[in-house]
Amino acid sequence: MLEPLPAPPREPAIPRASLLAPGGELSAAAIWMGGAQTAHGVPIDLHSVTAAWVIDCAGDMPPAFRAGAARWFSRVFPDLDAVPPSLAAIRDLAREVADALLRNDSVPANLYVVCQHGMNRSGLVAGLVLRELGLQGAETVERIVTARPGSLSNQAFRHIVATGHGAPSL
Repeated sequence: MLEPLPAPPREPAIPRASLLAPGGELSAAAIWMGGAQTAHGVPIDLHSVTAAWVIDCAGDMPPAFRAGAARWFSRVFPDLDAVPPSLAAIRDLAREVADALLRNDSVPANLYVVCQHGMNRSGLVAGLVLRELGLQGAETVERIVTARPGSLSNQAFRHIVATGHGAPSL
């Protein structure tokens, strides 16, 4: 009896992101949302990351991207349909990044906010950054779901982005 052939080696995923705000609109930096393992969006290459800030919400980005980024922020949290236990720290990071972008404090060409698939965790953090940069809740949600269809399906995260508050009480 013949044994089945092993599966071919899996190609490493290419991180991809979608533009939420072009450079010069809300800050000098263009603001992108994406994921380490997504088929949607523009590929993020190592060259572009060297002049970028990256917020990693899942810990799935390739190590070379971590090493190569101009500035790396790690804020890993689960994609559960609930208020993240670390919401205060997530808000603090969004505020810190937005404040630095507004101060033109060594502003990068691009800010990439990424998670695993570029749908919910990156949507929450990118949404909070956009809110800190002056967008209103409904417009922020609309930009995110237009740029990345199917994103912010996590209703707790969507509510936080839309209202600026934790999930509604039941």
